[in-house]
Amino acid sequence: MTMNECVTTQDTTQQEVAKWLNDREQWKHEMPVMGFLSQFLTLTPVTDSRFHSASTDGKKLYICPDYSATLSDTSRQFLQAHLIWHCVAGHLTAPLVADYQRWHLACDHEVNALLLALGILFPADALLFPVCVGRSAMSVYRWLEGHPNIAVETSMDIHPAALWHDLPNTYIDQSTVTLWRLRAHLVAKEPDALPARVAKFCEAR
Repeated sequence: MTMNECVTTQDTTQQEVAKWLNDREQWKHEMPVMGFLSQFLTLTPVTDSRFHSASTDGKKLYICPDYSATLSDTSRQFLQAHLIWHCVAGHLTAPLVADYQRWHLACDHEVNALLLALGILFPADALLFPVCVGRSAMSVYRWLEGHPNIAVETSMDIHPAALWHDLPNTYIDQSTVTLWRLRAHLVAKEPDALPARVAKFCEAR
């Protein structure tokens, strides 16, 4: 997927937002836990030329409509699920690490491993390190230090903790982080809402 500069018409914006909303409606019927979690992020199209991807601050889900228009249905649905689970997984902030790109990749892997367990369809270019499935983001971060060519690994979003660089008026407050932790605990307690491994992950949040 190519992230091009976001210069968007009103028609494109309306069409793309409608797709993301329709995906949420589909989840309500097919995967209720995703329908439940998605309601806490307000879809917010961004046409600022500095922003050509997708991200979240835990309250809003920001999308560049032009970027969204390049995605297949599978990629778009996966990306929305991916951003929601960045929130659930506690990735709205980042620890003090030496390499933030490597941290982003580690977080992407952690989330995508959860999406795999949830049964979310994967696009062909989704990031996943099979030998690391089940490991924490920090464990994967350390493992990636030995990657022979980490530059070949790419993310399909902007890490929430780095969103301020592209959208300077956004910020992430601790109360939002806490709310998502509580939501993770809530869905973990719901009978049969999540696969056992995902429920255990949410309980530990």
